[in-house]
Amino acid sequence: MEMIKPQRDLPQTLFSTLIFMTLLVCALWLLHPFLLSIVWAGLIVTATWPLFMLVTRKLKGRKGMAIAVMMLFLTVIFLLPMVFSAAMLSLSMEHLLQWLMHMDKAHLPAFDFLLNIPHVGERLHQQWQQFIVAHADNVFATLKPWILKGAMMLIKELGQFGSLFINGILMLLGCLMFYLHGKTIAAGLHLFAFRIARERGALAITLAGKTVQAVAMGVVLTAVIQAAVAGLGLFVCQIPSSALLTGIIFMLCLMQLGPTIVMVPAAVWLLYTGFHWTGGLLLIWSFVAGSLDNILKPMLIKRGADTSLLLIMAGVIGGMLTWGIIGLMIGPVLLAVSWKLLATWVNDTTSASTFNAQTL
Repeated sequence: MEMIKPQRDLPQTLFSTLIFMTLLVCALWLLHPFLLSIVWAGLIVTATWPLFMLVTRKLKGRKGMAIAVMMLFLTVIFLLPMVFSAAMLSLSMEHLLQWLMHMDKAHLPAFDFLLNIPHVGERLHQQWQQFIVAHADNVFATLKPWILKGAMMLIKELGQFGSLFINGILMLLGCLMFYLHGKTIAAGLHLFAFRIARERGALAITLAGKTVQAVAMGVVLTAVIQAAVAGLGLFVCQIPSSALLTGIIFMLCLMQLGPTIVMVPAAVWLLYTGFHWTGGLLLIWSFVAGSLDNILKPMLIKRGADTSLLLIMAGVIGGMLTWGIIGLMIGPVLLAVSWKLLATWVNDTTSASTFNAQTL
């Protein structure tokens, strides 16, 4: 005798769905202050999981020691540069404000290099000196309120480093949790995806993990190498605040803008101040550091995932423009997973049509 399943009426289905969605929304609302840190922690642990497994093997399976090493590594990579950058920016802003408050025509450059230009150089230099004498005070009186307003806006933005530091602490705690229970969480994600879309769901989770690792290898590691090479060049050429400029170069490399935005003006400044050999060396060094992006990134990304390089780069740039730094990881993952699932669906449909045509 077959069991007759009880039929669910429409109100029961609607209320069940409503209660479930309400619980889900409330849970997400409660976790809202921590979502950014949790997502960052998940992306970082996914990207560094092969390194974590390598450290575990080197330590003969001692997971606790491996986690301690990884947490120390992440602290040095993420937290310490954040604190150092905040301190350096605060000091630089203090000097900038002092300079702005006492700014007058004596701070304007003399442009003596104009005298070396044949025929017109002396006249240009003379006109510049006349402009300083006649109009510099009026120009400073007009621009000073706007410059001070811009400086105050920068100081206000420095206050964001406090929340960024707190998010960094929460991110490290999230990384600790993911390292401790990473395999259990991964198994749960695969099971959840399989329940939703069967084999395609599990494929999407696997592809997302590989894409995160590919982006970390291709984009982040390339940015680290470029920033290290650029920072070495700035240090060798004795550029002031080279450590702070190296941190700025690292962020620019993550945003796919390259190190030349900082290094070329530094080289021009050296040339302007009379250090011609050092300025020429730094100018050549800047182009060498900028060209590393074209060599390392394709090679490292293709090693991490069998995905179109153009697709990943579009995801990196689009993600940065849409969601900021966190979009660096989310953008290519969304594009790669969406493209892979769409391609799988199209290929299945094509195969089925071909099979039917051959059968008929």
